[in-house]
Amino acid sequence: MARVLAFDYDGVLVDSYDVFKRYFLMACQEENIDSISSEHDFLSLFDGNLYERMTQQGLSRDQILRIVLTVRDGIIQAQDSIKPFHGIRDMVHELADGNILAVVTSNDTGLVRHFLKTYDMDCFTDILGSDREPSKQAKLQHLRRQHHATCHYIGDTAGDIHEGTKANVTTIAVTWGWHTEQRLRRAAPDHVVHTPGELLALFR
Repeated sequence: MARVLAFDYDGVLVDSYDVFKRYFLMACQEENIDSISSEHDFLSLFDGNLYERMTQQGLSRDQILRIVLTVRDGIIQAQDSIKPFHGIRDMVHELADGNILAVVTSNDTGLVRHFLKTYDMDCFTDILGSDREPSKQAKLQHLRRQHHATCHYIGDTAGDIHEGTKANVTTIAVTWGWHTEQRLRRAAPDHVVHTPGELLALFR
């Protein structure tokens, strides 16, 4: 039976935390958003859906759009300093043999597509960024319907796990990303893995 392996991007495939956080907090400062001013505030947004959390903080649609564009432009400027995590490229190529690979992310679809091509990881059938749909739950449900297949979501934040659970897919938390293992386990993922090798073994 076909199987969809959907990956979050930031914190799972690529080590982009420092760049993403820097430009995100800078954009919030430019918008005079005092409630999002520290690393703790930033990470708390990813306990749920990023865009829903920003709306709950009182940000307008226009403010959210400006923040997203600032982060996107910052990532473009700093793209040479953003690399895949060690072992990710080989893992992705192995998993592409016999599985349908997808990316479900809050990042921009075009940026993700360019990065994957640059690092010879363009073996993903679907790349669904926030410009396509802000809800990861909705994107995961779309993948299940599109491919008529079981779906697994691999994420690094509690929000990823919660959205995967709501989409009724198997959730896998990776511990090399943005949220700590303790924080991830509180979200009750179906599996927790500590290395790309462990993730690969899970699907062998």
